[in-house]
Amino acid sequence: MGLKQQLGNSTAWMSLAASSMSIVSFLVFIIISRILSPSEIGLAVFAILVVEAGKIILNGGISQAIVKREDWSHVYASSCFFLNIVYSLIFIALIWFFGIPFTAHYYDPATVPILQAMLIIFLLEGIKVVHEGKLRREFAFKAIALRSISASFISGATGVLMALQGYGVWSLVGQQLSGQILVTLITLVSARWWPSFTFSWTEAKSAIRFSSPLMLAQLVNTLCNSVLEFIVGFLLGPAALGVYRIGGRALFILQDIIVRPLEQTALPAFARLQDVTERATSCLRIMRMSSFIIVPIFFGTAAIAPEFIVLVFGEKWRASGELMSLIAIGSAPLLIRYQVNAVLTAQGHTLWVLATTLCLLLVTILLGYFWVQKGLTYAALAYVVSMYFSALLGLVIFQYHFGCSYTRIIKTILPSYIASATMLGICLMAKSHLQDWPLSIQILLTAGIGALSYLLLGLLVFRPEAKNFLQEALSIAPAKLSPHLLRIQQWCRFH
Repeated sequence: MGLKQQLGNSTAWMSLAASSMSIVSFLVFIIISRILSPSEIGLAVFAILVVEAGKIILNGGISQAIVKREDWSHVYASSCFFLNIVYSLIFIALIWFFGIPFTAHYYDPATVPILQAMLIIFLLEGIKVVHEGKLRREFAFKAIALRSISASFISGATGVLMALQGYGVWSLVGQQLSGQILVTLITLVSARWWPSFTFSWTEAKSAIRFSSPLMLAQLVNTLCNSVLEFIVGFLLGPAALGVYRIGGRALFILQDIIVRPLEQTALPAFARLQDVTERATSCLRIMRMSSFIIVPIFFGTAAIAPEFIVLVFGEKWRASGELMSLIAIGSAPLLIRYQVNAVLTAQGHTLWVLATTLCLLLVTILLGYFWVQKGLTYAALAYVVSMYFSALLGLVIFQYHFGCSYTRIIKTILPSYIASATMLGICLMAKSHLQDWPLSIQILLTAGIGALSYLLLGLLVFRPEAKNFLQEALSIAPAKLSPHLLRIQQWCRFH
């Protein structure tokens, strides 16, 4: 199987896994959010933010070191395994001795037992990092996907049962713990590898040299993704954090389903390419093809967000609807940021990944500090501005390292944003005439109008871009989908 087909199949499997996990998690979150108050949700969300941040950091450097290494080395892998266990224990100690007292003093003491109960997740995550890297370097994304799907359903059922039994916030804790235990166990079995009691300082130093900038970048990147929520919690309190989290929850699911699978599969694909020009071309092609789908999804979500929040979560969360619209618009350029970071990492420019992420963190903190005090709407606006700043900065650095002209980059990215913004305007105008209709009908009609308008824009205004998209999709699509794409190509008369 060629690299394009591997990338296409891997992305499809990771999308399926991300969809299953996110949908189950979202359904559990809906059930619990209808039972609990914003303040109670805010207490649990704070602990979950800490845990999510720690998991991402632990996966940041060592896993990518395993993926990027050309040849599998048992000694290198074993050394990385024990190194990551040490990282996990250090992280647990830091949270226990510094994070928990800080949380109790500056946020809310009621969050402390929740956070304490979830610290074991860091150790479980650290145990599986090398095994996960082995699966990714072998493009065993089907095994990763089936593992994630199984764990998400079982942990989701655990969370729902606990919620129905009246456990409240602890239902989220039960879901998180059971899911992590299952994912770790299945990963260890699927990788068919176990470390020996071998530790090489030479191999460990090599892994540290490569992974340290990435781990630091992941730390900074994680702070970029969550710092606004932390600022909201500290400045506005648990209730405001609960409202903000509800506004972003569905968007985080969309990111997991349609953006992160490409992030996870891009690095192994780019790492297998040896030519610099080939890597740059592949990165632009992926951005162009994926933007054609991903950007309109986020802009379309912005159009239906207020009605969606009230329909799904209930009237008490209405304030989260406007926030969701803004966060959706700000989430569209995430794809650019992830793809640029992946190709820079494959090229070995990890320090540049760190530098750009530090710039994003600084901008986010400054905007958050000065804007969040004005209210939640300004917090969402800070997210929008910081995300577009990050995308533009990433494209500038991409041009610097790979020599692509700005004209070529703009022609790759801009059409999907223009078409999506036009679609959003059409949706908002149409929605203004649907105010007296039931919420479910408003959502369906607005989504239908958006899909139709985007399709017509692609066929009539952005025809070359639509043609390129179908050609790229055909080159990476699984064999079973190819006949359907060919029929679409013929129907659109793209010859």
